Amino acid sequence: MIASILSLLLDVAIVGLLVATIIYALRLNRQLSAVKESRAELEELVKGFAEATAQADSSVKGMRKTAQESGENLSALINRAQTLKEEMELIVQAADGLANRLEAASGKARAAVMNAAPAAPVAPAPLAARPAGAPAPSAPRPAAAASAPSAPPAPTTAGAEPRSRAEKELLQALENLRQ
Repeated sequence: MIASILSLLLDVAIVGLLVATIIYALRLNRQLSAVKESRAELEELVKGFAEATAQADSSVKGMRKTAQESGENLSALINRAQTLKEEMELIVQAADGLANRLEAASGKARAAVMNAAPAAPVAPAPLAARPAGAPAPSAPRPAAAASAPSAPPAPTTAGAEPRSRAEKELLQALENLRQ
């Protein structure tokens, strides 16, 4: 009888341990299922991350290409602007030199007119009114025209070369600035 009680106690202990093992196995099975589900989610997450990385990489390449093209365009514009600036500086220097020469020539012409005409100013006759080489008419001018203030006449020396329209306009602008 002791042997049968002992056998029964051992059987109850084994059944208890088997029940505990079954419960533990069920819990472990649930945890493994959760890990498998998490693994699937993790794989989806890794795939999404890989796609986002590839898209970011292509975007960065596109941005680099765009930046390079913009830099080249900007460089071309800067070079063109620099060339235009240098040309404008040359034009301004040439215009300054021409203005200085015209101012000096205008001053010399005024001095020559002042020295040559002591009393009455003489206005040149219109070119269309008399043929080239014909003597100037000696008829006196009306009193109103003689007493009206006029700008100093342009120098008409025999050896002077004809002025271009641009030179005439520049001289006129200089005269307007002085007045």
